[in-house]
Amino acid sequence: MHGARSTNFILQEADLLVVLGARFDDRAIGKTEQFCPNAKIIHVDIDRSELGKIKQPHVAIQGDVGEVLAQLIPQVEAQPRSEWLQLVADLQREFPCTIPQEQDPLTHYGLINAVAACVDDEAIVTTDVGQHQMWVAQAYPLNRPRQWLTSGGLGTMGFGLPAAVGAALANPQRKVICFSGDGSLMMNIQEMATAAENQLDVKIILMNNEALGLVHQQQSLFYKQGVFAATYPGMVNFMQIAAGFGLQTCDLNNEADPQAALQAIIDRPGPALIHVRIDAEEKVYPMVPPGAANTEMVGNKPCNKRLMKTLFYSSPCATILA
Repeated sequence: MHGARSTNFILQEADLLVVLGARFDDRAIGKTEQFCPNAKIIHVDIDRSELGKIKQPHVAIQGDVGEVLAQLIPQVEAQPRSEWLQLVADLQREFPCTIPQEQDPLTHYGLINAVAACVDDEAIVTTDVGQHQMWVAQAYPLNRPRQWLTSGGLGTMGFGLPAAVGAALANPQRKVICFSGDGSLMMNIQEMATAAENQLDVKIILMNNEALGLVHQQQSLFYKQGVFAATYPGMVNFMQIAAGFGLQTCDLNNEADPQAALQAIIDRPGPALIHVRIDAEEKVYPMVPPGAANTEMVGNKPCNKRLMKTLFYSSPCATILA
């Protein structure tokens, strides 16, 4: 739904799609009949009910992904892929991943960059579900397996804080950063008490736009009657709530030097809430409109059809979703 532009166009040209333990969720594939129209599909999943449920594979394999790969990989022979690799390079060049390298911690991307600059590579990052989740996926420099805990296909609002609590209990020596939105945080806000009781080193980064961001975005872009039941300006004082649970608090909007204040509270042991107001009009791009194909992205220049036809490859390739 918010994937990289180049990736969506690359998938459109693949001739073989190997899907390992992933669901064909509409948030990932868009309009089913237009997803990877040229590809033969091999779907591996331990859950038989997922095989053929939404997208019919040419080969369906029920089993443990690790065991299946151990048998399949020795049978794969190397083949030249120069035309395919050239097509991939051209599409990546035409549709670059252009995430603003903002450093202002009072902006959405700037805040994510600023937080990343305050912690080392050992930090565990969790998110709730919403615009903040997509921005973190786009911008945070994730460099190791299991560093990022998020509810992707399920889209469970309220996931981030309990996940952060669990991560901190299991890894007391590592810093845990929980990015959340005001809507998601209120789903499980009581877990602040757990973090305080156990003095867990969990830092909640609250990106507060006083709205249900993704709902607001879809309504403002696609619903002609305007936005409704998606905003609640000035209704909740998260600073007082967090302090009541026993957390340290910091409102970056009220700090003379937001970056220094951010560094100071992240370095301080124990749980804390770091609050930043975000403009409710900020959007997540690119975006696939509801019911559209992945190539019909909003916030994206039109695909160069001549490029696609000219560089269409003939050698086999596999695109792996994991």
